[in-house]
Amino acid sequence: MTSLVRNREFRAIAVTELLSVLGDQLSRVALALLVFGRTGSAGLGGLTYALTYLPTVAGGFLLSPVADRRPRREILIAIDTVRAVAVLAMAIPGTPLAMLCVLVAVSAFLSGPYHAARLAMLREILPREQYGPGMAVRQSLNQGATLAGFASGGFLATAFEPTTCLIIDGVTFALSAVVLLLFVRHRPAALPSGRPAAMTTTLRLVWRSPAMRAVFLMTFSALFLIAPEALAAPLAAEMSVSPRWVGLFMASAGLFSVVFLALLARFVTAAHYAKAFPVACVVPGVPLPAVAAVDDPYLILLVFGLSGAMWAVLIVISVSLFAELLPDDQRARGMGIAASTNLTAHGIGAAVAGLVAERIGAGVAISVLGLAGLVFAIPPIVLWRRAVSGRVARASYTQVSAER
Repeated sequence: MTSLVRNREFRAIAVTELLSVLGDQLSRVALALLVFGRTGSAGLGGLTYALTYLPTVAGGFLLSPVADRRPRREILIAIDTVRAVAVLAMAIPGTPLAMLCVLVAVSAFLSGPYHAARLAMLREILPREQYGPGMAVRQSLNQGATLAGFASGGFLATAFEPTTCLIIDGVTFALSAVVLLLFVRHRPAALPSGRPAAMTTTLRLVWRSPAMRAVFLMTFSALFLIAPEALAAPLAAEMSVSPRWVGLFMASAGLFSVVFLALLARFVTAAHYAKAFPVACVVPGVPLPAVAAVDDPYLILLVFGLSGAMWAVLIVISVSLFAELLPDDQRARGMGIAASTNLTAHGIGAAVAGLVAERIGAGVAISVLGLAGLVFAIPPIVLWRRAVSGRVARASYTQVSAER
């Protein structure tokens, strides 16, 4: 952990991501208030909020390959610069609503390749044994920044103006570009020019070994594990508790995650991630079936917190293993596909949770989806155990790791 903290480039990446996440949450709060304040339409407010997520999926699929064919630091600096301009333009008084939506979509679209390039560059910066702990530290900081962003965004937007949050977000993007320019060294592109690999090549790579299929399949776990967050409001109403519990229910996962990820980084080395993966696939869904039988909001906080924290641990372990299995010249596009798939699963899972809750109630829906998540984890676990025990799969994993 000490060597990780001493790594100047890792510190720079961590700072830029902290700024990015904090600014993004400020913008989401500001946009929700700004659009609703102008139109009075909850539907348009929700659509604008969705635009901060959905284009990221398309950007991840379509532009992630660029981060393999161009130097990754330059990709990050360029995207930060464009997003700074786009977000600051949103803050101009009187910006038409249609233009506001376009700028939001452009910024979100560029987030897909940005995340892919950053994850791939982290693997260039950190050796294999430090990548896992580095991801744990990164995820822990992100959870803290998310909580701080939502909390401070509400305060700033009401104490001043929603555009204040947008200005701060634009400044964070500009600062991020400066930090990357000053503290992260230039590296050549991972994929030599003139040898572009088709996206279908990466898709085949993701599916060609049991190990990769196992890790990639777990990106779909959000279909089930997003239920507590998606149904926090109807669950609070169902329990007849104060609306303030909605925010607490949604924040519990982040609070627990900060602690659990710090423990993961401190006590579990990357060498043990392969052994921990099968357990990590199961444990996020284990607490959720209890929700249907619980009517104490404090116990719900505990259940949601434990489930969310273990889901965060699963994400760190999965991303670390996936990055190690992917060849460097296809790592950014592979990570982009996985991240986009995960975001898609978030959206579909939230919609499914709502539909199920309308029929059977929020508490029972969360329990049922938790059980479904446990069942869903079985095939990836079987695939992973086959990969670890199979000679061919084990040899390919060792070969890829040795090349790092």
